[in-house]
Amino acid sequence: MQKIATASEMQAIDRNAIDEFGIPGIILMENAGRGIVFCLEELFPDIEEKKITVISGKGNNGGDGFVIARHLFNRNADVQVFLLGKLDSLKEDARLNANIAFKMGVAIKEFEEKNLSSMDRILRHSDVIVDAIFGTGLTKPARGMFEKVIDKINQQGKFIVTVDIPSGIDSDTGNLMGPHVWADLTLALAMMKRSHLLYPAAEAMGQVRIVDIGIPKKAVEKENIRVQMPDEEDIRAYFPTRNPDTHKGTYGHVLIVAGSTGKSGAAGLTALAALRSGCGLVTLALPESCQKAFELHPLEVMTVPLPETNNGCMEPRAKELILEHCRGKSAVGIGPGISTSPQTEELLLNLLPSIQCPIVLDADGLNCLENHVDIFTRLQTETVLPPHPKEMSRLSGKPTSEIQQNRIDFASEFARAKNTCLVLKGARTLIALPDGTVYINPTGNPGMATGGSGDVLTGIITGCIAQGLTVSQAGIAGTYIHGVVGDTVAEETSETSLIAGDLLKSLPENLKRILS
Repeated sequence: MQKIATASEMQAIDRNAIDEFGIPGIILMENAGRGIVFCLEELFPDIEEKKITVISGKGNNGGDGFVIARHLFNRNADVQVFLLGKLDSLKEDARLNANIAFKMGVAIKEFEEKNLSSMDRILRHSDVIVDAIFGTGLTKPARGMFEKVIDKINQQGKFIVTVDIPSGIDSDTGNLMGPHVWADLTLALAMMKRSHLLYPAAEAMGQVRIVDIGIPKKAVEKENIRVQMPDEEDIRAYFPTRNPDTHKGTYGHVLIVAGSTGKSGAAGLTALAALRSGCGLVTLALPESCQKAFELHPLEVMTVPLPETNNGCMEPRAKELILEHCRGKSAVGIGPGISTSPQTEELLLNLLPSIQCPIVLDADGLNCLENHVDIFTRLQTETVLPPHPKEMSRLSGKPTSEIQQNRIDFASEFARAKNTCLVLKGARTLIALPDGTVYINPTGNPGMATGGSGDVLTGIITGCIAQGLTVSQAGIAGTYIHGVVGDTVAEETSETSLIAGDLLKSLPENLKRILS
């Protein structure tokens, strides 16, 4: 798992490296600048033929800029530095590196707001612009001279490389505070920060690469970082090895409670996704009129007819039959397409506290609980909730805008308060665990914003639980796999034409690759 830091956590990690391991800050700055130049050389093998302009602020990010300029100068690149301030206003390591660059002959121009117009011509004739103005830790929008410089950087149409994080962006929440640099390449120092991954800020990053600046692992481990990002190797490790001497019961039996008149497709998608994700058996419980239609199709799932209302929705009498079929099941997925009728709402309120196997509760199942969130304190089992932001708003009673403003902290607090695994969908989907840990899912694309995509996710997560993954592992793995499948479909066809059925078709080949 890759740890994802806040600005304050990164400052603490830097301080650990300096105070406890004796690594001077000047060395960390040197490693940062030199590492960035290595990346530039990989990107531009003819670096000595490029005209590069470094724009430095007065802090440590600006100090990195002077190191970058010095190493580029030594490689015979045509490089100069615009310092947004005065050389004599620099402090400590930034000042030392500025003085070294100056003595070596690097062209350094001090800029104030009154002489900004002279920057235009130089930027216009540059091949690469390096943004080393602010970095992480910015807490207010860029204004005055800084706002004007950021506008000039963006207007030139040049290749923009940014040091650590584009200047003007809040590094913790993914929000855009105001004017900010739009980078082509963002070189994150030591580790990724939250806004490298969270939208809308992530859209301004371009390609993101990590630059090793020599911070010891123990300096990172000392900080209890609760936000992480999984990769394929992590997902593979969750799944048990399949032994030859096994049978369908070995891989679990899922019950899916889904569907209503006009929404039986959601039930089918969820059930087939659970089966395709690897569980051994799936039973689909749905209203009687829907079940009759399913019996005409050669699905590999078993079906159970449930008592229904006159308009084809599940009714409270279905409780005992559902509980009967819950016995012996590895997990139950509830909600896709069940409607939000008063009778279905009553059914869920009576049913959920009696279920004793893990529950994945989604879609209409969540919407039915809009005014009954206290039910989570009465559940007997572990639960996964995968709402999109509007469903989350209904569950929490908070405006969608407030949730989106700081998704990580909100998800973490809700998961702890409700003792649940919360899969908060969106760009990017977050998986928050009951202990407050949050995982940022790196997979998925806008084409997955299509009807039925969430039903497939519910099925995958439920199927993962049935195979022996913990509820938390299933939330992480199911979300990752769902996104990978969507990315494959989008690449092979397009985001525009992607439909949920495509996810089912592509799931087997992607699981094969991930688990191999």
